[in-house]
Amino acid sequence: MKTCASIKHACKLFSLVFSMVTFLYVVYFVVLEKSVSPGGSFRLTLFKDKAFSQMLCTGNWTGGTIIKVKNSQTFVISAYLDVRSRRVVRIIGITYRYEQAPLFCEYCFGGNNETVPAEVEVHSDHFEFPYGTADLLCNLRESQTPQYVCIHEGKNLQNTFLKVHNTEQADNPPYQFEYDFLMCTSALFGSYNNILQFVQAMEMYRILGVQKVVIYHTDSSSELKKVLAHYIEHNFLELIPWPITSYINVSSGWHYPEHPGDLHYYGQTAALNDCIYRYMYKTRYMALHDLDELILPTTHKNWPELVEHLQQMSPSASVFIFENHVFPITFTNQSKQSPEGWRSVPGVNILTHDRREPNNPTEYNPTKMILNPRNVIRTSVHVALEFVGEEFRVPRDVAQLCHYREPKQSDLTLDMLIKDDILSRLFYIYIYLNISALIQQMPKLQHQRAVPKASNVWAGPIYTP
Repeated sequence: MKTCASIKHACKLFSLVFSMVTFLYVVYFVVLEKSVSPGGSFRLTLFKDKAFSQMLCTGNWTGGTIIKVKNSQTFVISAYLDVRSRRVVRIIGITYRYEQAPLFCEYCFGGNNETVPAEVEVHSDHFEFPYGTADLLCNLRESQTPQYVCIHEGKNLQNTFLKVHNTEQADNPPYQFEYDFLMCTSALFGSYNNILQFVQAMEMYRILGVQKVVIYHTDSSSELKKVLAHYIEHNFLELIPWPITSYINVSSGWHYPEHPGDLHYYGQTAALNDCIYRYMYKTRYMALHDLDELILPTTHKNWPELVEHLQQMSPSASVFIFENHVFPITFTNQSKQSPEGWRSVPGVNILTHDRREPNNPTEYNPTKMILNPRNVIRTSVHVALEFVGEEFRVPRDVAQLCHYREPKQSDLTLDMLIKDDILSRLFYIYIYLNISALIQQMPKLQHQRAVPKASNVWAGPIYTP
């Protein structure tokens, strides 16, 4: 009897173990295999992309912004599907301009790897520095859409894969935009602490109709980081980590070899090109300029009205060019003192600077842009290098680029400057109300979280024309 009972017990135990093994096998097949295979009917969001890539691709997956290609003098940033002229994966990168060694693209197609030669195209605006922004183009056959791609120099190395972005949007027009206007700037570095001018610029962008500001961030002061966190928390600002100084000896200037370094101005053009592709299908228009610059309309109250007017003036335009006008911060209108509540905030009050330098017709005058990112192939700092459509230079009586900075023509005296109160005349009350409301919250910012939680609600008032 005991033997019989033991056999029954063993049978039950075997049946239980068999059932558990069968259940786990089904879970593995249905959840993992189905979710990652091209023919799978669903994909479980519980698993992160890194887990998928490790199962599917020979190599590692990275979410970093800058990756060095092994045994090479090339760095890659991000990969994007681009189908506008031919079907390629376009990788934004930085390369040593004199490097001749061939590079290869290795694709991951849901479990299979495929390798093709990389076409390396260095952008023409490298300002004579040894390193320059480059496009690494990886050709695709018709209808091919890889999940991941890596760049290597041909040897069997442990490769790092980049996720390919824009794979859904590029093939599926018309596009649903999250924003009508997005502003992209690069790069914030060093111990930048010009907080008053920064918040004035941010509030002016909101007044002008910008819905998202993107900054490629290398470093800034601890005080400014709290202000950045405030704007991130209220879903107006996005920071893209830009640890360029960890990889390349960057220059803090624009001219080589006058400004020492191997790469122009903290990799500015690489960041701007990445921004175009990163937000290409998220925003209708994109502005590319610095935090000390404002594109101000003279006859319209904001950018939406301005660009609608410009598009009527030039229906085929994809790039709108605005001429630079320097407002030297060394000259202050003494009748426009900062409000008492603003004086404790470090930085420049741009409302007190209403004199601009006359542009020298014999010298090149820089410009900045508002553009349609879907029509731009590559850009420099002041002009688009390759694009579809027309370039339209905006007359100064329609809009102008106001640049609040140290003098460009340091020999000019006050009487040689031109009185121009466009900012305070058209926008003073709105800036004053917005900045004053924000400064009242400044004590709270001292306790701002280092990693803020995103929110779609702006806590403070919004004053616009």
